[in-house]
Amino acid sequence: MDRTSALHRLKSIQTPILVDGGYSQFGRTLYVLTDEGLITADCRVYDPLLGPIEFSLQHYAEIKDISKENESLEENEDLDPDEKLFLFNDGKPGVAYWAFQPHDDAALDDFVFSSDKTEIEQAFIEQALTGKVEPWEGMDEKKLIEWAERVEAHGVAGE
Repeated sequence: MDRTSALHRLKSIQTPILVDGGYSQFGRTLYVLTDEGLITADCRVYDPLLGPIEFSLQHYAEIKDISKENESLEENEDLDPDEKLFLFNDGKPGVAYWAFQPHDDAALDDFVFSSDKTEIEQAFIEQALTGKVEPWEGMDEKKLIEWAERVEAHGVAGE
């Protein structure tokens, strides 16, 4: 693949694509690919995508009891953040949920919470689209080809 075909491939992305760059010692890196270019989300302070969040019926009963010890979930220091989020959103035992945290220290009602992982990814993409875009045309040939090959190898076209 050469620069021209890589550029053509990337500029043909029809809908934004979320690519998980994985974790490092510094945090998580997420990428959003669009027909215009690459958006990099360097998540060093907090992870915006959480899940799966799932609890058994027994665990659910335990955290439900613990939640009654305080007037508000936010103030309850005996529950983990994912347990609070699960209860706040009336999660059902045995169902896997995902969540999008739009900013660090977000209040429970700021999260997007769903059993549909696609809905969570879309919420992240929408926020990322307001970020800085690195245009495909400005990338060096090696990087451009790597992204085009990555999109092609995974069958990800954004359609």
